[in-house]
Amino acid sequence: MKWSIPERIIEQGRVYVNEKRILSITPFLEKKMWTADVMGSEIYHVELDGTTREEDFCECPYWKDHGYCKHTVAVELALKEQGVSRIITAESATAIASELPEPGHELTESFSRVFLNENRETMTAKSIKSNLSIEYKIEIKPKQATIIRNNEDLLVLSIRAGVDKLYIVKDVNQFLESAVNQGRIELKSGVTLDFKQVEITNGDQLILTYLYKQAVSNQMMGVGSKEPKSIYTNHRYLVLSPVLAEDTIKLIQEAGKLQFYVKDHKYKEVLFVEEQLPFSFELFQHEKNITLYIDNQIDAQLKNYQWFVANQVIFQPSKEQLRAFQPLQNFLQRYDGKEVKIDSIDMPDFTSYVMPLLAKIGEVSIDDDLKESFIQEPLKTAIYFSYQKDNVHAVVDFNYDHLTLSTDPSHNRLAKDDTQVIRDSQTEMRILNILKEYDYHRLETSYSKRLVRDDDFYTLFTKEIPTLEMDAEVFVDDVLDQLFLDQIDPETSIDVQNDGSLLDVKFDIKGITPTEIDQVLRSLVEKKSFHKLDNGMILSLETEGFKQVSDILNELRITKNFQQGKVELPSYRGLEIQEKLGLEDANRRKLSRKFRTLVEDLNHPDLFEVDLPKNLNASLRPYQITGFKWLKMLSKYGFGGILADDMGLGKTIQVITFILSEIEENKTNDPFLIVAPASLSYNWQHELKKFAPSIENVVVVGSAEERKELIANAKANQVLITSYPSFRQDVEQYKKQTFGTLVLDESQMVKNYHTKTAQALRELTTKKRFALSGTPIENKIEELWGIFQLIMPGFFPGIKQFKTLPYPQIAKMIQPFVLRRIKKDVLKDLPDKIETDLYSTLTKEQKTVYLAYLQRIQDSVSGMSQDEFKRNRIEILAGLTRLRQICCDPRLFIDNYEGQSGKLEQLKEMLQTAKENGQRVLLFSQFTSMLSIIEKELAEAEFETFYLNGQTKPKERLEMVNRFNEGEKEVFLISLKAGGTGLNLTGADTVILYDLWWNPAVEEQATGRAHRLGQKKVVQVWRLIAEGTIEEKINLLQQEKKALFDQVITADGSPDQQLNQLTESDIREILSIGENF
Repeated sequence: MKWSIPERIIEQGRVYVNEKRILSITPFLEKKMWTADVMGSEIYHVELDGTTREEDFCECPYWKDHGYCKHTVAVELALKEQGVSRIITAESATAIASELPEPGHELTESFSRVFLNENRETMTAKSIKSNLSIEYKIEIKPKQATIIRNNEDLLVLSIRAGVDKLYIVKDVNQFLESAVNQGRIELKSGVTLDFKQVEITNGDQLILTYLYKQAVSNQMMGVGSKEPKSIYTNHRYLVLSPVLAEDTIKLIQEAGKLQFYVKDHKYKEVLFVEEQLPFSFELFQHEKNITLYIDNQIDAQLKNYQWFVANQVIFQPSKEQLRAFQPLQNFLQRYDGKEVKIDSIDMPDFTSYVMPLLAKIGEVSIDDDLKESFIQEPLKTAIYFSYQKDNVHAVVDFNYDHLTLSTDPSHNRLAKDDTQVIRDSQTEMRILNILKEYDYHRLETSYSKRLVRDDDFYTLFTKEIPTLEMDAEVFVDDVLDQLFLDQIDPETSIDVQNDGSLLDVKFDIKGITPTEIDQVLRSLVEKKSFHKLDNGMILSLETEGFKQVSDILNELRITKNFQQGKVELPSYRGLEIQEKLGLEDANRRKLSRKFRTLVEDLNHPDLFEVDLPKNLNASLRPYQITGFKWLKMLSKYGFGGILADDMGLGKTIQVITFILSEIEENKTNDPFLIVAPASLSYNWQHELKKFAPSIENVVVVGSAEERKELIANAKANQVLITSYPSFRQDVEQYKKQTFGTLVLDESQMVKNYHTKTAQALRELTTKKRFALSGTPIENKIEELWGIFQLIMPGFFPGIKQFKTLPYPQIAKMIQPFVLRRIKKDVLKDLPDKIETDLYSTLTKEQKTVYLAYLQRIQDSVSGMSQDEFKRNRIEILAGLTRLRQICCDPRLFIDNYEGQSGKLEQLKEMLQTAKENGQRVLLFSQFTSMLSIIEKELAEAEFETFYLNGQTKPKERLEMVNRFNEGEKEVFLISLKAGGTGLNLTGADTVILYDLWWNPAVEEQATGRAHRLGQKKVVQVWRLIAEGTIEEKINLLQQEKKALFDQVITADGSPDQQLNQLTESDIREILSIGENF
């Protein structure tokens, strides 16, 4: 222990040891130090140097000032008490470590000591607390004590405080820190203030806290700390910053404690007034002279604060007032008198330039004897533009009722000798400055500049003249006026070609030839502001009409192929064009009857006139009839579309009705092609036979040669049904055929536009294309782009530009071509679906395995850079999968695991209850090995189950589904990805999702197997989640992903919310779960 430490500090440390205030001591042999926690007024962390250097550390304020304290002394004495020196060795470290209590005991012991000590201090304090009195004094002090001229005045605050007697606080900063942190401070020799032992009013508490923030801010910014003899270095004062001074004064004033000293005045109350100055002015006649009287009421000016103080009022002028005050201030510094004589020769300039500025500073009054001589009249400026020999000239007239001053002397009109017109000199100067800014130069009678370029003429009419018209009336001579055309608007005509697939859009501009119109349109595409016509005139392209045409060209990506003002567009752009044209000003547009019909059909497909096919063996619900009409309407115009109805609403029967209608109306002599997931191929055949037995259909299966023959021999109006894998194998055969309509069922399976399957589908020869999907967006907005590339190629711009489109714009574009209805809106008689998150806890053995794997992944990821993270992404995702498997059952990959799974035990209890209540269950998991474990466990518990996975053949799937729906067996085990789409399992009334998938759309599809058309019971959906694990984060991510689908497909959501697959930050956040398990 250092010999220089005072004995009283050592004695205080000894008291701490006796009171057992050293909560813990821990050796760190490799760092040669001891660490400890010591309970003082709060718990302080101590580091005791384990070498002879004795370079200790403590968090307490006393150590910061002295380099030693009672806390460091107490730790060293505590070591000595245990027979150990501060010089750390392997033996001493082991000795102390061996005596460390069990963590639980140490936690209980240390918290108990803190609790008892705090309560003891609280009880003691409450019994003897005295009221603390505080006075705050605010005054004006020069920043530098040694500077006489040009010194800066600052507002400073000092404090007097005490219980029985008030003492001047010698160090305000230390006083404030002690007050906020409940510490102690010496007010004078022998008088110490302990803030724990005194009562402070709420008002003082607020003031002290606010002042402390200012003090800390001043210290952090180092304001004035390096300037010698600065007021900042005087510890008795706290300098109030210009930003916080007003709030500080108001806070102290509200507490009734304000003492504001200005010169010899003491104010207990001040008033803040904005946009005023403490000045007034009076003009009067003294003998034959006119005199200005200046009433200056300023007690103090604080430049740093931009304040003026006078008679208990703090004036806060505007920046404009401060600028106006500057010349007056300079004058007053040189002239002490209050009366200023104005010579008659100076009066015109005085009234023009001085009086307007004085009026900004304070009230200007004119003696009654002079009022008739001083006239204040409104300014009416007139500017006359003319054009001569490549030069534009501007003559400026400043007109008052009694006076005209002009750049052309012949226009001047002077006031009478005894009349002084108070001119609006500021506006006059502003107008002349505008001309100078636009590069006009002064000539004898006007301002002038050379105009030779087309841009110069355009700028004159669109910027210079409109700017000047804000302050003046502008006149343009005929020569100049005829060079600029801004009153001509284009007229847009739209018609639909006979086959309905294309629009003829024509733009007419009155007085301009069709050939030149093409040039104007190209100027619009190039986003030019004007176009120079062949006759030399400048045509403005910034009128409302041209802006409208520009928007159409831009939005519809029309960049070329203009032919005498005409352009052809796909008909599916009809709604976008109509929206851009707007409803106003019908004179600017001509819409043909066929175009108006197209727009009406797109907006109201439910009103499209078409009969249901005669041979349909089904009764359609009203919303299904609307879906059929929508398909027929799109078919009429050659459009594609996505039928995106909620799962279970009968998308299949709507398409079958459409196909049957096309056949009965002889719309095509080509076969139809339906591409679906393998699990649904036979379901399509079954539904066709059930609802449209007259349609010949075939599932394209068998050997390669057999499939080739089926495709090659396809008949007119025959329906070919194939799976996506089979289509990929036979793509070359399909390319040889022409199809009337292509139907892509569960089209999200070909959402990735890079795949060979998607590319092959785009290359098929087919007249009409439709997609079916309850989830056209599962993860990313690009998936929607990929599907539209299949059904309406060219509808969206390229993928890069598409990604930049706002979500609301995408939603508006696709609105006519995506039809989505949800169960709750169209099936009022459909029973409810009740979704519940059910949490389970990991068993002790399961938790041990989970935490070990979590720690392993965290350790490997924590030190990775962004590039390393990308390179190891696959391994990291594999690690996440391991964690998810542990949540299900560690036996999924640990062969010798002998413990239980909390979730599996919970599941067995649930299924037993379901069995007793007569409920029938669909149980989904993405891990087929987990389903195998469940199947075995349920067999031992005498449950009868069906089990469907990716290996189950399509015919067997259909057979199992039918048997289950007819009441056979209690539980249907299904692989999430293999059976999540297309199956109708309304025989179940309970759905259990054993483990969560990243994408909520996949789970929605799974629950839709039971909650769909034909369901008679309420469907209960249980999502099993292992509490405190990665599964909780998956649950949060699902909620984020659902927002994108609602935003674009249902146009309901926040447009600035982006969605992507798991990001690096997602994964790092996921791995933070479980740290405090």
